[in-house]
Amino acid sequence: MKRLLTVAMLCALLVSWKPPINLSKIKKAKKGMELVSRAAHRINEEEEYHIGRAVAANILGQYKLWKNGALTRYVNLVGGALVLGSRRPETYGGYHFALLDTAEANAFSAPGGIIFLTRGIVEMAGDEDELAAVLAHEIQHIVARDPLKAIRSQRLKALGTFTAGEAVGSRGGALGVFQDSVMDISGTLLQKGYSRGQEKSADLGALELLAVTGYDPGALLDMLEKIKAVEKKKIKAFSAHPSAARRMAYVAVGAGSAPSQDGRAARGARFRQALARR
Repeated sequence: MKRLLTVAMLCALLVSWKPPINLSKIKKAKKGMELVSRAAHRINEEEEYHIGRAVAANILGQYKLWKNGALTRYVNLVGGALVLGSRRPETYGGYHFALLDTAEANAFSAPGGIIFLTRGIVEMAGDEDELAAVLAHEIQHIVARDPLKAIRSQRLKALGTFTAGEAVGSRGGALGVFQDSVMDISGTLLQKGYSRGQEKSADLGALELLAVTGYDPGALLDMLEKIKAVEKKKIKAFSAHPSAARRMAYVAVGAGSAPSQDGRAARGARFRQALARR
């Protein structure tokens, strides 16, 4: 009888027994689910706008605005004309063009339509068509949503890191990638740059955009020749972009097949007049 009772008690204990809760595994599973969710999430235009503002604020934390109201208005007029001819003429918050007060020759396009040109790149341009060529290239990045693709790329890398069993920290690990999306895009714009394929698409799209809006597509090739010249002097110019020589090879083909545009001399005079307003 005692033996039967002992067996019965053991059976009852086995039925009621539950394995200890592994909080570490639960937390890791939750992080994994969050990574999958974020990687699959498609950023909408309103989210893109807010991300773009944050990226712009980060850029302005490193560069000061060039306080030249007349020239800024002029650049916005040229940029606005190009935007109307693009395949994405509207964004949630609209396109905005601003000038940065640095001799560094560069240009950045933040998500949602915020585009920065440095004083150095504006002064490098010889006329309005060359200025438009730089703007058209950056507009094409916005049209293609290249800044947002940088976020998705980082998310997928984070997911791969997580599933590979590597460490996942709150700040430095995979989960931190999403908390630092703004920093990731800022790093892409200022240091790493886009892929060669994205840069090539932006250049070829710029040629098309210049032709559609009445500018000379050959102006992009002219601008690249100037950038190539300063690259040889080891002056920082479009440091996050592929070399000017590499870009010139395919731009020359595209520019040669595009119809030339009249009125470049008159637009050049307008550019010099705008640049003289300090």
